[in-house]
Amino acid sequence: MARAARGSMAHGVRGFSMVELMVAITLALIVSAAVLSVFLASRSSFQGTSGTAAVADGGRFALDFIANSLRSAGFMACNTTQRQLSILAPAPSPVYANFSQALMGYEAAGTAPGGAYNVPLASNAAPAAVDSTAADWLSPAGTIPAGLDPALIGIAAPAGETAPMGQILKNNDVLVVYSTLRGAQPAYVTNIANGASTFTVNAPASLAGGQLATISDCAKSVVMWISSVGANTVTLGAGGWPNNSTSSLPVSFEVGSQVEPVDATVYYIGLGADGDGALYALDLNGGGAFTASELVPDIEAMQVLYGVDTSGTQTVGEYLTADQVVNTAANPATSFNNVISVKIALLAASQPGVVSPPAAAPTYSLLGTTVTAPRDSRARQVFEVTVSLRNLAP
Repeated sequence: MARAARGSMAHGVRGFSMVELMVAITLALIVSAAVLSVFLASRSSFQGTSGTAAVADGGRFALDFIANSLRSAGFMACNTTQRQLSILAPAPSPVYANFSQALMGYEAAGTAPGGAYNVPLASNAAPAAVDSTAADWLSPAGTIPAGLDPALIGIAAPAGETAPMGQILKNNDVLVVYSTLRGAQPAYVTNIANGASTFTVNAPASLAGGQLATISDCAKSVVMWISSVGANTVTLGAGGWPNNSTSSLPVSFEVGSQVEPVDATVYYIGLGADGDGALYALDLNGGGAFTASELVPDIEAMQVLYGVDTSGTQTVGEYLTADQVVNTAANPATSFNNVISVKIALLAASQPGVVSPPAAAPTYSLLGTTVTAPRDSRARQVFEVTVSLRNLAP
């Protein structure tokens, strides 16, 4: 009896057969493959969605930066550049001190509507090449020297970075905006004499020695250099740049006139931290030297057209490239002070790995200019805006 029971128990203990084991492994592989497929599809969908969102955010942010600046173009305290005088000494180059006009720009050679160019394949390992050839840009008619302004060649890298980061990339237009310094509070004149070289203000918190500023009574204004601010007294000086050609104001101002620091901001496509193009701002910040800052990464191309009121009717007669606009305070029909709107087009890109490389290099139209992008795994989109210049109405 005992032997029979032990034999029965031993007979009941058995493992998987080879066939059963192979079936189980096959089923496990099928389930794992299905789970992995779902995971990869979800991951690819997430990358595509996040990449598209990043492109949309980057393009929108870039346009917002430029558009907000353009809406302030030409604003000089309570006056505009159309009625502004200057006592600034000659600047090192034109872009520093053209405060008699609201805008300035430089047209990348060969990129006018109907032109074409390629965006280089770029990465941290092989960054886009910067361009130090002034002749690769066309300056406004009458600008001396011709070509890209010397201040924009070999731009110093942003704080904490090394060259050539921040330097300009070829084939992209450059836009310069002149206005009062963003966020500055006006000071109000409390005492001033005709032809003054000093005057007093109520609160000089926004003013400082070594600063470019404008004084305005809303009918006229003068852009000047402040040599010092002591207590509530503002003192002008004369000498080299940044300085004044004379230490006295050429016209009279009344008590209550406004004084504000002024700024020149240059928007351009420069070498970004990831080796690709990025939207940069070069700010004078009311001083005598420009500082560069990267605003939005992965902005690969920029084209600009200027809507000029050629008939004096506050309507755009034609859209011109920067080299077709006249750089002069004489205000002829195609002066920058007759520009009443600006068209901006940007090509924004995602980080690599968002889409599958296309079969052929994709092309995009930026204000009539054909831009060919490389065959890579970045998603791209064109963003355009037309901005009216509210401070240049007569």
